Amino acid sequence: MDLLLLLRGSEPEGLGRADQVSYQIETAILMGILTEGDRLPTESALASELGISPITLRQSLAALRTKGLIETSRGRSGGSVIRRQIELTDTQLRHKLRDTSTEALRDLGDLGAAIASMSARLAARRADPQNVEHLEDLVKRHRDTADERARRRMDSRFHVAISIASQSSRLTSAALQLEAELMTLWWGDPGHSGSESVLVDQHKAIVDAIRKRDADAAARAAEDHSRSQTEYLIEQHLRLTMRPEEGA
Repeated sequence: MDLLLLLRGSEPEGLGRADQVSYQIETAILMGILTEGDRLPTESALASELGISPITLRQSLAALRTKGLIETSRGRSGGSVIRRQIELTDTQLRHKLRDTSTEALRDLGDLGAAIASMSARLAARRADPQNVEHLEDLVKRHRDTADERARRRMDSRFHVAISIASQSSRLTSAALQLEAELMTLWWGDPGHSGSESVLVDQHKAIVDAIRKRDADAAARAAEDHSRSQTEYLIEQHLRLTMRPEEGA
């Protein structure tokens, strides 16, 4: 719930309050913050935490039920449960990445590098043993995950976990909102994979520096990792724009 609350402000402009809440919950599902089988708090508790009326929340939950994302049961043991994981299609991802300019991708990359660098620097100073253990677990789960989409969600969770370890709610909110946007762009060309081991090594370098309390090394490793991902996205964007038939 804390992470869900930090997604406030990530929604597109012009949405009504009910649609904003629906968007926040959908984004949390897309990122893997909420997964299949997770139970949402009671309507009264959730409305209170989100700062909205129960009527507005019911409108949001109704929209999510219509999309098949949650199911709700009544009664003492009732409530809303996440029904399925959101998966954007390859076509949706290709079109969004192709239509996003190189300049916009570099701008996102600069923001991502700044967030990653400062988060890692502060995490090296402030992370507790539980934070480090969680990061190590995410590195292992990313390494052992074969599915490309699941691996991307795990990488996103790794970035957010670093910002959480920094113990800065503003950095965590910024990281969440950035990762939410990147999740709609991250298309991987099946014919141009093979960078998984590089990502694992980058993750390990970041965690090792955080564990050793080496703030400078953690910041450098996190920034290098972020910038390499930006370059990958730009490479894929150019691949699509030069061969538009592949994005059709």
